Amino acid sequence: MCGIFCAISEKNDIACELHSTLEQLLHNRGPDLNERQIIDNVLLAGNVLWQQGASPQKQPICEGELSLLFNGDLYNLETKKSQTQSDSAWLVEKLTKCHDDKELLSLLQQLEGPYCLILFNRATKSLYFCRDALGRNSLIIERDAQCLKLLSTSYNLGQTNALELPPLGLYKLQLDALSECELYPWQCLNKDTTQQLQMLDASMNWATHVARPIAPEWLLGNSESTESYDLYELVDKSEMELDQLYEGILDNGQVRRTLRTFDKLLQHSVAQRVLNTAPVCRNCVACGKCEHAKVCVLFSGGIDCTILALLADKFVPQTQPIELINVAFERITAAESETSWNVPDRQTSEQSYAELQRLCPQRMWQLLEVNVTRSELKQQLSTHIRHLIYPLQTVLDESLGCAFWFAASAARSTARVALLGSGADELFGGYTRHRNAYRRAGNDLEALRHELEMDWQRIPARNLARDDRVIADCGKTARAPFIEEHVSQFVRSLLPQQRCCYTLPEGVGDKLLLRLYGYSLGLRDAVLLKKRAIQFGSRIADKKQQANQISEYLRFKELQLN
Repeated sequence: MCGIFCAISEKNDIACELHSTLEQLLHNRGPDLNERQIIDNVLLAGNVLWQQGASPQKQPICEGELSLLFNGDLYNLETKKSQTQSDSAWLVEKLTKCHDDKELLSLLQQLEGPYCLILFNRATKSLYFCRDALGRNSLIIERDAQCLKLLSTSYNLGQTNALELPPLGLYKLQLDALSECELYPWQCLNKDTTQQLQMLDASMNWATHVARPIAPEWLLGNSESTESYDLYELVDKSEMELDQLYEGILDNGQVRRTLRTFDKLLQHSVAQRVLNTAPVCRNCVACGKCEHAKVCVLFSGGIDCTILALLADKFVPQTQPIELINVAFERITAAESETSWNVPDRQTSEQSYAELQRLCPQRMWQLLEVNVTRSELKQQLSTHIRHLIYPLQTVLDESLGCAFWFAASAARSTARVALLGSGADELFGGYTRHRNAYRRAGNDLEALRHELEMDWQRIPARNLARDDRVIADCGKTARAPFIEEHVSQFVRSLLPQQRCCYTLPEGVGDKLLLRLYGYSLGLRDAVLLKKRAIQFGSRIADKKQQANQISEYLRFKELQLN
């Protein structure tokens, strides 16, 4: 994970300033190395958190006329890249061999993993920039009268148009014509993505020409599964114990084949995300090697994160602990008879922690319980976290951003990698709105399929960039194994009735296929836990507020810099 920054002075004489406050925010993301370069009227700065390669790689990387800033991880390069080489060094080698835009697009078509990049070609005065097609890493774009900026994280100074760069594809600017932009989209634009592009054009005061799509194979190749099972038909309508229900469905050969394929794909995704990290924890960079925890799971105790913890155990060396970080916020009105921190997610985390100890007794599991008072929440939100959430402004962004920041900043944590269960609800039908869409349409599976696909298509523009910003601020790289190219492609190939079953109650029928997978791994309690959003499970949210309201803390109307 890195903090990257690019500024183009529109006066064409000097590069824009990198303010000390912003410099610190970028340093938080990349505390191991930092470098900056001024090339003509372009300022490039990189702050590196060492995750891959034999040693940290400074950024920007300059080769000939090219200068690269790269933030992210590239996966599935086992046969193409040495383990001792960093992703950014490998990528710049490939970029120097691209002689035109067509060859550049061909290279991007092959890349897999969460990333964003900024590439400057001094010879042609061209600036290329993008976020991966799933929008997993943050890149903010800002423009005022003097300067155009691209940066991992920001803060509000007023008089600046800013937004999260829509992850629509590869953008190209000519520095002598900043009133025009060219976009090579990942895939053909739909109504939502067209609106995102229109908003970008209006904010940046330019017009975008849309060129031919890049079209990565994994993104477009979404053929239907050859399996024909139907969970609605497999569910015995008679009363039975849940163990019997799960065992009965798992007797079906097609379900077992589906779960074997899913297991292979998810294990591979988890393995890459826990093994590709530096050999030292956050505190031992100077030591060369240590046995402290390198990996943590942001842990509510629900089915998604418990499965990830169970799979991480297969790949993290047995000599190293795995951290399970659970956050609880002081109850707004705690009853006298209960502990202020005894919130729902704390209870389920302790329950699932006991299951992990039962299934993996050789592993040193470290349950780190983070307790946040209301005064501490208010202080950190008003002085620091609000900058990380910017340019987003809703109550939901405030709640989720704070929950992830306090979890990732756990004082006793040494991990560099934070595993998140993000994406599981969108893929497997875990939200109440999925069940409601099915019921509103008179139990119509086609309506459910439309709702699931719409949710998935919107995932790049929703909360992944915000989560990246708040977690990276704590010196950790957020990695979401469910939001992986081949995992998502396979699950989306399944029909809705092969992923969930809403004739069963909440906590059973939603994400049923994922619960069956957890059951096959040995989980018992976690597979029966009802979906609960982190803002409610941790008790950070005030249920009287609407999620899409503008947060009073995020208005930025009277922000003063220190």
